Amino acid sequence: MALDLESGVPLWRHGPSLRPCALLAGSVVALRILPSPTLVVVVLDAATGADHWTSEPVDLPPWARCTLDDTRAFTLRTQTDEDAVTIHWVARTWYGGGAAPSERVLKESTREVHGALRVDPAGPSVEVLPAAELPESADADVAPRVPQAARPPQPAADVLDQSQVGDIRVELALHAHSGAIVLRAVNPPTAAVKWEVELDHATTRRAPRLPP
Repeated sequence: MALDLESGVPLWRHGPSLRPCALLAGSVVALRILPSPTLVVVVLDAATGADHWTSEPVDLPPWARCTLDDTRAFTLRTQTDEDAVTIHWVARTWYGGGAAPSERVLKESTREVHGALRVDPAGPSVEVLPAAELPESADADVAPRVPQAARPPQPAADVLDQSQVGDIRVELALHAHSGAIVLRAVNPPTAAVKWEVELDHATTRRAPRLPP
């Protein structure tokens, strides 16, 4: 979804299951996250959201679980240069049982595989690069780190996620009474809401996670 930062007016929307990775040369480079362990590169026109081209599926290990955001099981990092985007990915599994595992079971259930895709927005080919470490070391259990100087303040209770874009703070929030998901722009010094856009009117609350 693309919005005008000054007014919050939606400029275009695209279908679900896309994970935006980079903006380069007037194009949005994204990955389509599928239930199967494959990655599909989708390149969109940044101004209109129209599809430029879609790649052939790139197969990952059969046990990989691709996700729309960074998780312990799947993490992405993106690097850009003048004419290409390199998407680094890492997939992991681990022992999820309750009893203390044997050394053999622990070894067989713990896996980690790295890979990278190099994408020229002009397309339509995707180069599969040799496996390499992520460009920035990161804890597998957390989202990508933000430098302390750029880290937004502690979010309010209704804020699901937030980031700084220019001189405004963009918040993804859940309305406590209606359950609607909204995106809003906030002036950091005053906390005044500049604009707010409803993304999902009938979002169902998730049940609390039960302890194992």
